[in-house]
Amino acid sequence: MKKTNTINLGGIIFHIDEDAFIQLQNYLNTIRDHFSISDGQNEIVNDIESRIAEIMQEKKIGIITKTEVDDVIAIMGKPEEYGLDDTEDDFNEPSIIKNKTKRIFRHPDEKIIGGVCGGLGVYFNVDPVLFRLGFLLTLFLGGFGFFVYLVLWIAVPEADSTTDRLKMEGKPITANAIGKAISEQVEKGLEPGHGKNVLKTVFSFLGVIFNFLFDILKNIFTILGKIIKPLIGVLLLGFGLVAAIALSFFIVITSGLGFGSEFQEMTYTLESFFSHFPLPQIFIFLGIILFIGIPLFQIIYLGLRLMFNTAKQSNTVKGSLLSLWIVGLLFMIFFGFRSAALFSESARKEIDYTLHQVLSDTLNLKLAPHDYFYWNERDTKIIESENGEYRLASNIRLNIRRSRDTLFHLYVKKRAHANSYYDAKDYAENISYNFHENQSSLSFDQFFKVPADYPYQQQEVKLTLLVPTDKSIYLGEQLKYFIYDIRNVHRMHDRDMIGNTWKMTRKGLTCLSCNNVDTSWNLEIDVDIDDENEQLKDLEIKLKSLQKSGLDEKRQLLEEFKINQELDLLQKSFAKKKSAERLIRLETIERKN
Repeated sequence: MKKTNTINLGGIIFHIDEDAFIQLQNYLNTIRDHFSISDGQNEIVNDIESRIAEIMQEKKIGIITKTEVDDVIAIMGKPEEYGLDDTEDDFNEPSIIKNKTKRIFRHPDEKIIGGVCGGLGVYFNVDPVLFRLGFLLTLFLGGFGFFVYLVLWIAVPEADSTTDRLKMEGKPITANAIGKAISEQVEKGLEPGHGKNVLKTVFSFLGVIFNFLFDILKNIFTILGKIIKPLIGVLLLGFGLVAAIALSFFIVITSGLGFGSEFQEMTYTLESFFSHFPLPQIFIFLGIILFIGIPLFQIIYLGLRLMFNTAKQSNTVKGSLLSLWIVGLLFMIFFGFRSAALFSESARKEIDYTLHQVLSDTLNLKLAPHDYFYWNERDTKIIESENGEYRLASNIRLNIRRSRDTLFHLYVKKRAHANSYYDAKDYAENISYNFHENQSSLSFDQFFKVPADYPYQQQEVKLTLLVPTDKSIYLGEQLKYFIYDIRNVHRMHDRDMIGNTWKMTRKGLTCLSCNNVDTSWNLEIDVDIDDENEQLKDLEIKLKSLQKSGLDEKRQLLEEFKINQELDLLQKSFAKKKSAERLIRLETIERKN
């Protein structure tokens, strides 16, 4: 095994075996001897070393051997091969070192403001004055060129080394070319008044002004950057920590370790999902942690970097985190499809109760008291019954419509979701809901019941009280969060309707006890589109149920034909009443104005 040495080339550390080290050292000593009588000897040797370091970096090798040194010497050229005639064309070098492809740089020797025009001049082989005049003219034509110049100033690097200058001119980057370039720069620097003319003097004066302004702006932005950078770091760190804490709470809640009573609906929904999921629960939490936790970790790490200038992550760490995040993403895609399928189908059970016991013209509506349900709580509440046989849920909403006969009716719709229509129908049919009626009042239970061994499948109950024309109802304060989207001729919100007596007219509910209500909607046009809307929904569900009923084809086609006829008639009626409602609104606005 050969001995290896550590060397510094152009400010970069390399590992090199002993034979290659001796060969490279001899080559560099020969270079120094060759340029010992040249002006700028040290600069030439330093640039040659930097070019050698650049070549070695491009090879991406761990230890430099004699093979790599031979390649470098072939590219850079041996001193004894250098032409004695300074006017010799650089492109007479061996073919392996030719590099006629130009690269655009900002020219430091032709620099007025940023060296952009000088670099463009070399790249396109034209006088840079033409570019300067072009940019100057655009200042009087909208200033577009000014912004282009700024972009190029920022995006294009400056040719700050001899190697960059050779790339800019498209010349081969050899030791001989580097030596000639530096010698020419030294000679030009000794020439008095080199390159001076009237235009350049004018542009130089402008360049001094622009450079002064640019330096001021640069210092301002540097100071602001030093202030803003830590602030952004603090914001990112704070956001990452808060989001990480929220993620931790979510995992604690969904795992059933605590706080479940505060987020009952979400807890029971996830419990239902877990019960149908084919993999252990730990895989779900693992997917969530990988998918959300890794980006949060990166945000926190970036915040710390901006605050304390910590080191960048290695490519190994970045690649590992990215791979784990992709695994989490795949998990979440799988979970998403499974959860969407779990509640993809819905079914409902509908019952129309005629309230024969109600004899009064004014029906008092209220909620039945319960030890665990409170009328002033808005969120859905789910609890187990005392005997453990049922699960009680408060996901109930009450609406009010006009009855088509002279009796009060309570229309109860029980709905549930599942991954199949028949499972959803079974869950809906096993919802139990009670209410209590007498001569002058109707009391609603605040909850419905489902068997305790049934999962939570987003079961809900929607109540619709049908009130006969010219009969009245009183909405007690307890119904504050129980009623939902009740239409009335005054366009009052649900919360504003409680505590008042309402009479059902052909135009809808009219308040009998309200003060200072808007009566501008009280027109002689009967527009109640909600009945048609409900009927449309009912027929659509009926059609869907029929398609899954399993009837023979002939009978199913006949029933579908009848339902489609009803749908067509209802849709036409619905469209007409929507137009009428639009006309009412326009007429009302005109009256107010």
